[in-house]
Parts: sequence; structure tokens; C-alpha cells
Amino acid sequence: MGVTELERAIFSILLLLSPVAAAQSFETLPRPYLTQGAIRGSLRISKICRTKWGSDARKVTEAMKEQVMHAYGFEVRTCPYTVYKGRRAHRVEIDHLIPRSLGGADDVRNLWPECYEPVMKDKSRQADGARKKDRLETYLHRKVCHPQSTELLKQYQNAIAANWLSLYRSIYRNK
Repeated sequence: MGVTELERAIFSILLLLSPVAAAQSFETLPRPYLTQGAIRGSLRISKICRTKWGSDARKVTEAMKEQVMHAYGFEVRTCPYTVYKGRRAHRVEIDHLIPRSLGGADDVRNLWPECYEPVMKDKSRQADGARKKDRLETYLHRKVCHPQSTELLKQYQNAIAANWLSLYRSIYRNK
């Protein structure tokens, strides 16, 4: 599904009016009409908690990544400069809205382009981006798995799909 010029213009206006826009110039939330979130329904919490996420096999293909980038009309240069391997670079990841570590699916409905933000010691001053979302994902995975709670898993899946930044801010107030 492609994005029309009118949709891009409307989204740009909404982004400019958002309070986050004053602090940064890149998108920090997925567009709900492109990325609703999707879970692997057959994945049990015991498997979620046993899996070493990041070392397991992903099923996100280059074609899926290109489809997501095209749907968003995304350009990496909109991301801020960060340091990567000793060099300054614009960096993006095709991220899972509902993380795989919480049962998120390798499905284009669960993927969106997310910029990496520069790291700051004071997390309350750090821009919103992939690193902050990774911090949230690690925390939520720990909470769901110790002790294992299917109810908490479903709550976190819904909350992160609705607005990961709101969930982040409710957990890490000024941190």
C-alpha cells in the first residue's frame, strides 16, 4: 500500500504541530495506517522467555525492508547523525513495533523505519529513537518473564502498539 502525497502532507503538518517536533526533526512513532503491530499468536510465553533474542533467526527479508521504506517514503538522511564504528552517520533500523521479545511478528504490518538517536548519559535529554525503544523492550521483556505473566504480556503488546513513547515515559519518568 503506497502513501499518497496528500497523506505525506497531512502527516508533515501533524508532525510539525506535535510537541515532539520542536525537539527533533525525525519521526518517532510509526504511522498507524501503515504499521498497526502484529503478534505471533502461536508463540507461548515460555518460548518468549527462553529465547535469546538477537541470536535467533529473523524472518524479515530485504524485500520486506524495502517495502516498508517505500511505504513510508523514508530517507535515511532524515535521521540525526550518530557515531557508528567511529564515524558519524545517519542510521535507521527497520524495527518491530511490537518487539519480537514480546511476541511481535516478522510481518510488514509490524515493521517501521526508526532512526537511531545520539546517546546521552542523561536519558531525559536524549532524543526519542531506536535506542530508547530498545531500552523499553528489554525492561518489558524482563517484567513479563520474571515471573512469567501472559496477562502482562498482552497488556504490554497493546500498550506498545498504541504508543511506545507514552509507555516509555510512564515507566521512565524523566530518566
